[in-house]
Amino acid sequence: MQELTTEQFATALSKLGRLPPDAPQGVLDIGSNSVRLVGFSGSARTPLPIYNERAFVKLGESVSATGRIEGDYYTLALNTFRRFRKIADQLGIDKLAAFATAAVREAENRDAFLADAEKVLGHKIRVLSGEEEAILSADGVMLGIPGAEGIVADLGGGSLELAYVSGNQTRHWASLPLGVLALRQAGNGKLKAMEKIVGRALEGLDWLTEAKGKPIYIVGGTWRALAKLHMDYSEYGLEVLHQYEMRPKEIASFFKFMTKDGRRAQRIMSRASGNRRDALPAASLVLQSLMDAVRPSRLVVSANAVREGVLYQELKSKYRALDPLLMACEEMAARSCKSEPYSHELAMWTRQLYRHAAPENFSHKQINRLRQAGCLISDLAWASHPSFRAAAVSNAVLTAPFTGITHAERVFLSRALSYRHELRGTKVSHESDFGALSLASVDEKLARALGLSQRLAHSLSASLPGVLAQTKLKVGRVKLKLTISPALEDLAAPIIEKRMAALAEALDLEPVVRVRDLKDVSGD
Repeated sequence: MQELTTEQFATALSKLGRLPPDAPQGVLDIGSNSVRLVGFSGSARTPLPIYNERAFVKLGESVSATGRIEGDYYTLALNTFRRFRKIADQLGIDKLAAFATAAVREAENRDAFLADAEKVLGHKIRVLSGEEEAILSADGVMLGIPGAEGIVADLGGGSLELAYVSGNQTRHWASLPLGVLALRQAGNGKLKAMEKIVGRALEGLDWLTEAKGKPIYIVGGTWRALAKLHMDYSEYGLEVLHQYEMRPKEIASFFKFMTKDGRRAQRIMSRASGNRRDALPAASLVLQSLMDAVRPSRLVVSANAVREGVLYQELKSKYRALDPLLMACEEMAARSCKSEPYSHELAMWTRQLYRHAAPENFSHKQINRLRQAGCLISDLAWASHPSFRAAAVSNAVLTAPFTGITHAERVFLSRALSYRHELRGTKVSHESDFGALSLASVDEKLARALGLSQRLAHSLSASLPGVLAQTKLKVGRVKLKLTISPALEDLAAPIIEKRMAALAEALDLEPVVRVRDLKDVSGD
């Protein structure tokens, strides 16, 4: 990935102009099990949910039973649309992208239902075909997980959408009548019957074997509920579902544990909502059958789906190419940090930091991208009480609605920005905080180095622009050199030497602080 954060990144953003939407944008998802309204703000590349409400309307139950949407289901749907229209108006959403999936698509009286629904909503409703639903779901995953390569599987109430994504494109797709409501209806609630139905449906998809050994990106409320239960079962150290990863063996052990129906299993299961709990057996069966067919390396949860895919399809390619993590940090800096220009100066100033680094569990490309992201939000906790800045910035990074970042990368960034505020390893046991996500000792030192470099920069500049450009940080194989322009000679105080020594220790280098014209050290 080309390094665009710094002045180049800022210039690129100014040339692109403001990313849509300028005003809040709404998406109304009329599914087979539920109807959901999401209001988005921020840029369309990194949409930030500002309102999110779901109503279990269960249109699929009505369609499965009678072929029509009728009775209480019909009434509840229209009442839900009335409420959601009112909320959309209050949010200032002029453009509401409303779409319907399998239940409405298959209803015998869909035209009459749509006419009444559109009259209530005041907006047109797009009925997605199976192909459109699969492609939009894949687009939503690619919006939030750049470089995703494998099978996108979106399980709804009426259908299962599958897509094979590679090279930022959808190569194959399929829409199967294997949603949890439709499957339970077809199998009369019997797992053995449902298993045969799923097996026959998947057998016809030869292209699934092309994704053998690659991830399955799981999408849909029931599978997210299943992943949340797995988090509880494994006592995971981070409560963020997006990009939560599970190994097939881990899932197999979890399924086996849950079938024993012991006290702990019952306690874990009770944490799922009643609507999701009833659907979990069918959802687990579909997931296990899909894993048997693909033999994936891992399962990755995506919080993004068709709703985000709708936004993604509206983006021009020049916007799609922007890194969603860096864009999110840029927007966060604009809201909460003292100076955006300083953030870019800091990224330039630290560009040599990992020049000779040898991370253990990250690539060189990864840690440099995290360095850029960390520089953009290095001053995030400036308004917090000094005693709690480390904890405040750590929690902000761990819980921020970022996309394009793995959980291990979140932990690295969290640790780095904690060290920015002098968090010491002896004060906080990261092993107990993050469990299996704890950083290897080498990576912990690199995170510490990033935070300490930001702390040193703050002592030079007060986190304001115009000063760092008159200094230079150079990382060699033996020495770490800080050169200060003679115009800033008064800044060369003991605190600078102290913080340089701490940074050099984290990089296993010898610190050197000197006052000299920067032109004289250009080739030094």
